Amino acid sequence: MAVPTDHDPSIEVALDQWRQWSLGDTSDRPTLGELLGEGSANRVYELLPLQHHVLRFTYKSHELSVNPSRQETELWKLAATEGLAPAVYYHSDGGDVVITDRLSFSDVPLEAHAELCKQIHHLGPWGSRLRLTEVVATYCAAVTEKLSPIASETERPAIRRDLSQLDSESSVFCHNDLSSQNIGWLGDQLLAIDWEYAAMGSPHYDVASASDGMKHNERQEFAMRVLEDTFDKNLWSTACRVVPLINYLWALATEDHHTALSLRTVFEEHYLT
Repeated sequence: MAVPTDHDPSIEVALDQWRQWSLGDTSDRPTLGELLGEGSANRVYELLPLQHHVLRFTYKSHELSVNPSRQETELWKLAATEGLAPAVYYHSDGGDVVITDRLSFSDVPLEAHAELCKQIHHLGPWGSRLRLTEVVATYCAAVTEKLSPIASETERPAIRRDLSQLDSESSVFCHNDLSSQNIGWLGDQLLAIDWEYAAMGSPHYDVASASDGMKHNERQEFAMRVLEDTFDKNLWSTACRVVPLINYLWALATEDHHTALSLRTVFEEHYLT
């Protein structure tokens, strides 16, 4: 990947304080290495000459996030104390710079993925209450500012009913973005990163989001492993409809036109036919 171009003052402050967080792994001030990954709001860099740390920089914030950077970092640290997230060795006051363990990303067995999701559901109660009805309204507001008719489409009774049903479910602490891209290994320990959307919410929605993209049979097995005796077939079907709806609106709101186009067909199949 590209050589880093970020020279934010908060990054420089973090690197200047290396003696406090580097655990004696180097006798020199670290520097940013290659860009290891980039999302819609965060960039992750290797740190040279360190082998076991990375620096995450939040380069863009927006009102679509559930947790601002500081709140996300606090939830992340709480999850780390329970052995479900990598340790946070340093964070800036605003949470835009975080130095943490470097994970390895490889295939994750369904059983391990499900167990991590289930353990996260047993945390808390932490954070705010995520209501999907409000999420849809927020995303639609961002889209309608760009002159899209999507807001009127999401007022359909079937959509309002699905959202209300999930919002009425007994809430648990959810990661809400526990896809395979957001879980990695530290040795033999599976950990979750990116707690930007973590909140109290619908467990069926969280599981449907985490398993989105799995084959049908694997996805249902995943859900039953996580939810066990609380698995509800009706809620599960509802959550599997709502996840692509939320993802579609997110893509529209963030102007990810390629993803929005691919999800439009799924949205139409569920709600417009």
